[in-house]
Amino acid sequence: MTSSQPSRRAVLTVTTAAGSVGALTACSPFQDFTGAQGADPSPVATDGTPVRVGKLSDVPVGGSASGEANGQKILVYRPDETTVLAYSAVCTHQGCAVTATDSEFACPCHNSTFALEDGTVTGGPAPAPLPRYAAAIDGDWITVTA
Repeated sequence: MTSSQPSRRAVLTVTTAAGSVGALTACSPFQDFTGAQGADPSPVATDGTPVRVGKLSDVPVGGSASGEANGQKILVYRPDETTVLAYSAVCTHQGCAVTATDSEFACPCHNSTFALEDGTVTGGPAPAPLPRYAAAIDGDWITVTA
């Protein structure tokens, strides 16, 4: 007659394997981010003061630029004469600095790309869109609250 209870060695092997999976999951760069490719970006919660990040004339309609607001790296896109949009310049994949190009925001580390219009993921391993900051046109200036 065989015992229906597993051996001590079998229990330790299963427990060790499960613990390894849990430890690997805890180290995953994806666990802290929610969303998926194409998901809408979430606004960054800020209670700061709008900061001038650049001249409006430096970002033509349809153009993008990178900058800094209150110590935060940001990306700016100007879709039309009366609108500016700002996003975090930190890639949602592994935190590399994202840069502005003529057609998209791009992460040079692992080739993630993001749409200028809304910060959504358009390619690469990034698991979530770029978080969005409040941005406005203030006379000749672009202001961002970061």
